Amino acid sequence: MKYYKVVAKCGHVGRNRYIVKSFYVVANDGKEAAAKVRWFPRVKHHWKDAIELVGEIDRQEYINGKREISEDKYFQVTNSSEQRAFQCVLPDEICEHEIIKYKKNDKCLNYHSIMEKILRNDLKIQLSEVI
Repeated sequence: MKYYKVVAKCGHVGRNRYIVKSFYVVANDGKEAAAKVRWFPRVKHHWKDAIELVGEIDRQEYINGKREISEDKYFQVTNSSEQRAFQCVLPDEICEHEIIKYKKNDKCLNYHSIMEKILRNDLKIQLSEVI
């Protein structure tokens, strides 16, 4: 087993907002460490980019990291109301999640291929009537 530091995006700070926190886990490889952290409480589970960084660390750094997490007020509170009351998150720590809005086309992407098939079928029907 190896020790890993996983940097992930955490929530309960507002809609489409997040803060970045480090988690320390024991796992066989980095992929397993990232999978474990993705389902920890407070991590943005369903965001594709929830895990920002995975790095292998030594035992002493793992122990120090676990101590930091236990002292962090963000992880000590049980809900977002307590979090606001105790000011666990500073406003400059909060980041906005960039939502990519796709340009809406008047026609779907397959429009030309669908129209080509329709025209080909119409031509076949017209040719069969003539012959």
